[in-house]
Amino acid sequence: MPPADVQRRLAAVRASTDRFVDALGQVRWDEQAVRAPSMLPGWARAHVLTHLARNADAIAGMLRGVLLRKPTPMYPRGDAGRDADIEAGAAREAQAILADVMTATSRLDEVWSEMTDDAWDATVRTRSREVAAWRTLGMRWREVEIHWVDLDIGYRPSDWPAAFVAPLLPSLANPTELAPRLPAGVSVDIEVTDTGQLLSVTHGPERVTVRGPSWAVVGWLLGRPAAIKEEIIDPPVLTPWL
Repeated sequence: MPPADVQRRLAAVRASTDRFVDALGQVRWDEQAVRAPSMLPGWARAHVLTHLARNADAIAGMLRGVLLRKPTPMYPRGDAGRDADIEAGAAREAQAILADVMTATSRLDEVWSEMTDDAWDATVRTRSREVAAWRTLGMRWREVEIHWVDLDIGYRPSDWPAAFVAPLLPSLANPTELAPRLPAGVSVDIEVTDTGQLLSVTHGPERVTVRGPSWAVVGWLLGRPAAIKEEIIDPPVLTPWL
């Protein structure tokens, strides 16, 4: 069975999605705005927006496959197809890109409404592994909250909901996950100023302290140094997350 709080998880991602959609509606999305660089190197805002639309469709496709009992991989054409779709979609006119985000988001919400406990407990295939369908809720929540920051439209890691940040921090700072992303020979001591958490990852003789509020530490762990540069000065540069 899925976790007892699956409906709470669904409500959380829906709330973030609603806030995100409202924020998009406050931006004047002309061609200049949509072609402007995002905070992700190499991606314009058009790429980020298109990725959010295709990710919504990919998750909806997996879940629809569960409901129809027709297993569907997250990206049927693989990573190459995923990347090609983002590049092609990012070349469209601004209003077409925005409409795509809105309709894809609505399609995903419709599928969410059809999911049963049995469906949430079924297995789906993501880009890298098989997981229980209910875990796609956390996947989508991360996509919305993180890429909202990447769009650079006024939303910052400090705006992330506490319930979003809290479970991410220990997961991302797990030594098994973090050690391979650290520079060679560098160990890190993490001091989380708002919660009092102390986390350490040993990876070499040089020790560096990263100190800041939980949202800023998560921003660093997610590979978004530009978004938290005023809170954490010169943290170790990590290899990309995911």
